[in-house]
Parts: sequence; structure tokens; C-alpha cells
Amino acid sequence: MERSKLFDKIYACWLGKNIGGTLGTPVEGCKDVMHLTWYPRLDPKGALPNDDLDLQLVNLHAMEQYGVHLDAAGIAAEWTEHVYFPWDEYGYSVTAMRMGFKPPFSGTFDNSFTDCMGSPIRSEIWAAICAGKPRLAAYFAWQDAVVDHAGGEGVFGEIFNAALEAAAYESQDVPALIREALSYIPATCRVHQAVSHMLALYEAGTDLPEAREIILRDHGRYNFTDAPQNIAFGLAGLLWGENFEDAILKVVNLGYDTDCTVATCGAILGILHGREGIPTKWSAPIGDAIQVSAAIRGFVAPANLDNLTDRCLSLYDKLSLEDPEGYVITPEDNADFEVQHYVLPVGSRPGEGVTFDLRYVDGPVVAAEQPAGIRLTVTNHTAWPWHTALSFQLPEGLLAGGGLGQLELSPGQTVERTLTVLSDGQGRIPDGRVYPVSLVVRRFNDNSFWTDYRIPFTLLAPNRWTLCGKKMLIPGCTVRFPEQTADGVYVAESVLTTPVERATRLFCNTESPVTVTVDGVVRIHTDGEQPFLPAYHRVPGTQCWDGTLSAGAHTIRVEVRTTPGAQPPRFVISLNAPAHVSEPGNFYAYVDDHFAAEGEDK
Repeated sequence: MERSKLFDKIYACWLGKNIGGTLGTPVEGCKDVMHLTWYPRLDPKGALPNDDLDLQLVNLHAMEQYGVHLDAAGIAAEWTEHVYFPWDEYGYSVTAMRMGFKPPFSGTFDNSFTDCMGSPIRSEIWAAICAGKPRLAAYFAWQDAVVDHAGGEGVFGEIFNAALEAAAYESQDVPALIREALSYIPATCRVHQAVSHMLALYEAGTDLPEAREIILRDHGRYNFTDAPQNIAFGLAGLLWGENFEDAILKVVNLGYDTDCTVATCGAILGILHGREGIPTKWSAPIGDAIQVSAAIRGFVAPANLDNLTDRCLSLYDKLSLEDPEGYVITPEDNADFEVQHYVLPVGSRPGEGVTFDLRYVDGPVVAAEQPAGIRLTVTNHTAWPWHTALSFQLPEGLLAGGGLGQLELSPGQTVERTLTVLSDGQGRIPDGRVYPVSLVVRRFNDNSFWTDYRIPFTLLAPNRWTLCGKKMLIPGCTVRFPEQTADGVYVAESVLTTPVERATRLFCNTESPVTVTVDGVVRIHTDGEQPFLPAYHRVPGTQCWDGTLSAGAHTIRVEVRTTPGAQPPRFVISLNAPAHVSEPGNFYAYVDDHFAAEGEDK
């Protein structure tokens, strides 16, 4: 593609993204049909800040830092350093990464929001730097999405969007682009089903209001950020829209996750038609400046769309030298999200080096009565044999079990081992909740020591709950009662140990009526049903308590009441920083609180 034309399309992509985000942000979450004809709110500085763009600036910085072989681990490192959003899947995945978990496991652990829109909205950066190469864009979209959506529809949503947008740099046939992008995701996933249905409704001549109701009926979910319904809505503007203005207004007026749907629609229209296709009426109030949210920090972001486009083109040039065949997402990648991927030597290209895939056998916990099992799959992709010995570097109080010792790998060979970590034999394990562990890979050459590599990973002390009289070890903050009770009353009890006195937001989110007492005092009580939305920032207010917890042990009792005969309930309990502790809205989780009876796991 001629250079000036490519610049124009990338620039228009980002301009359309900002226009759509500014139009949709003020009405985000409205589930009713609307009748907007103009921006609900404008900022004198230009486009409203939006995580849809913010996180793509993080990804831009990540590739500039790590190079064209950027993978999920590199993106996760950038998130830990630069992303302070507490929202939905962002909050849970950042908590997992702060604990030391790596992707894709970091994106699935304890995360109730993997089907949501937080990753499909990050697709444009991959399309811009892989313009005309949808397969390559899909590869990077997977690396990005599994950081916070592993195992959910958000992964397939980002792959779909990135492939469609990359292909749109060389085609304007919208139905054909949709069909091509669908070929990159499983036909069994809900995104594929919702998008296919939306396209079929359009081609059958269904009017948009009726199509909206059909999509919600067949593919909708109560959470307004659910990806399948929203991705289908975003395509409505491309299919039913007569021009840029008509398209973005049609999409925003469908409701739901409007900052996402309209921003994606506007971005794709920008790619398809360039700046000439965007009316000055809509672009003039937005301008060229980029506003970055306060929760994105620690690096120099592009100041304006010109700078952003130039930086995209620089990465596009570097990727143009790469062989796309070396960047592959396999069916196994879309089926196995409980794994943490490592490769030695660090920085090896895709398909090179020696890969170490680590899986927890029964979750990432170790207790006095429950050793941690780690299933290790090692594959030598190099042309040379690897002679190694495996050992653990462990905190005091933990011991290595079986599966260690010599590991010989011929070129192309795969070896599986199950390793164990257990308590020190005295019934004790270290203090605290998070245990940093290293697998030491000692490499030999000609029977002599050559070098040591260290693969860091994390084990946790379990949260200990007594559920209706039965003692249970729980890896995270999601608690499920194992058995029905006759009367529909479920009681969970534990002792919370908090290391220091601090202001705390305690929430306990469940669909059913719930009562939570702390040290015998009722702190949360609800009588009616509630939505299951255990987000740090938007859990129903009746299921929160803001107060101060002193350092030490606190008795916790959770009583959930359901209809007798109903399925056993679940609840999510978390202790977070209230908004006033840090920046407004930054409800980050405390990772050092521990639910365990006093004296246990010590």
C-alpha cells in the first residue's frame, strides 16, 4: 500500500476510535434504546479519556520495549507496571499478576469477567502494525487478550476484531471481512455465533430494531459488558449504516457497552474510508490531542494522533521484515488456559528456544496437609541437545518433593514431569499469603556447569473456610458451597488475618440474600436478589462495607439464603482499598489478607 494512504487509514482509525469513544462514553451501560443525535458531553481538550485507547498505548509501548516478538508475558509485565485500572477483569488480572502469576493463567485465575469487552476494545493497535496481515494481527490479539480474559469470550472477541480490522486495510467488502475474521475463532464460541447471526439477519433483510431484540434474546447476558452481544452491535453500523454519522448513531442508540461498540465501529470506518469518510462536523470537536487516563502511568504516551500514527508505522516497518508463518495460534492455545508459558533462553523467537509450560495440578496452593503439584511440559525447539538438572529455590518452610533432578532433551523432544512442593515436615509453611518460588534450570555443556536459569512462579497459602461444617481450602476469593442444604441456608466461617491496620472496603457479592458479620457485628445485610457482579468498583452497594480493620485476626461469618432445593450458591469476598486511599475509583485489592484460622498455615 502506498505510504501516504496507509498513514491516512491508520490516522483515521484512531480518529474514528476517539469519536466513537467520546460519543458512547457518557451513556455507557444504558440498556435502553436511545435517540442520540450528537455527543452527550464534550471536553474542551478534545476526546474524552477512554480505556479503549489507553490500554492500546500500553501495548504500543510494550512492543517498542520488547520488540516484534512481544508475547503475553511481556504485555503482562507492562500491565503490572503501568495499568492501575480496578475495573472488572482488569482488577482481577492485575491482582493475579501482582501475585506473580503469568499469562494465560493470570487471565483466568479467580476472574469472573473473562467474557467481557475489556480485550476486544484493544484490537486496533494490532491491525495498524499488521495492516493487511490478519493472521499476524490475530496472533498478537491472542497474546494481549489472554492477559486478562483467558478462557473467555473476550479472547475470541479481540482476535475477531483484530483480524477484521487488519483485513480492512485492503478491502471494503464488509460481509466478506466479517466472514474472514470469523475463520480465526472457533465456530463453537459465542462471539462466532452472535456475529454470524447478526450477519445472517442483515442479509435476510431484517430491520435493525428487530435484529437488536433477536441478538439480545439469543446471545445476550445481564452484564452490559458481555462481549458477544456488544461485538454484534458494533457491526450494526457497518452493515446497516449509510455513512459515518448514520453508522455511529445507529450503534450508540442500541445501548449496552456503548463506548466500546461505537469506538470500534468508528475505528473500522476510519480504516475503510480514511479521513475523507469522517465528516468535519464530528472530527472538529475531537481534534488531534490524546488524553490519557490517570490510571495509566509510567511511560511517555503519544501526544497526538500524528505521533501515534508515526509510531505505529515504525512498528509496521519492523514487522514487515518478519515471516508471518512464525507467528501461529494453535487450537491448543485456544483450549488450554490453565498454563503459564516460559521460554529459555529469555527472548527467544516464537517456535525457538526451550519452552517450559507450567500447570498447577490442584490449583496454586500449598498447605500443611496438601502439597502443591506442578505439571511441567518441556519441549526443545532448538537444534542442540539440552542437558539440564531441575531444582527448586523455595522460601523457608517449604520443601521440594519428587520430579526434580536430571532432565535430558534431544532436539524436538518433549518431556513431562510432575513436581511437588510441600511443607517442611513439621506441619508448618511460611507466613503470609503469597510465596514466590523459582524453578532452577541448571544447564551443562560437555558435562560441565554452563549456566543457571530461573523460572519464577507463585504458590499461595489457601484461604481456609468452613462451609456448612466442612473444612475447605480455597485458592482465591470465589467460594462455592459444595453441597445442598435442606433449608437453603448456607454458612461459611473463617478467620481473616490482616497484616496492618488500614482502611478497607470489604465486599461480599452473591446473587442471593446474604449477611456478613465481622467480629460478631453485622457489616453487610441484603434481603433481595442481586446481580453477580463482583467487580472491585461496581459491586452492589448493599454488599459493601467501608471501614477500618485493625492488624490481626478477625472472625468472619457469611450466611447466604436461597430457595430450598436450589443449587448451592457461590460468593466472592474481597478486601480492597477504598477510593479515598488512592486515586478516586482505584479500588485495588489487598493481596496480603488471608482467610485462615489463627495458627493455621503458620
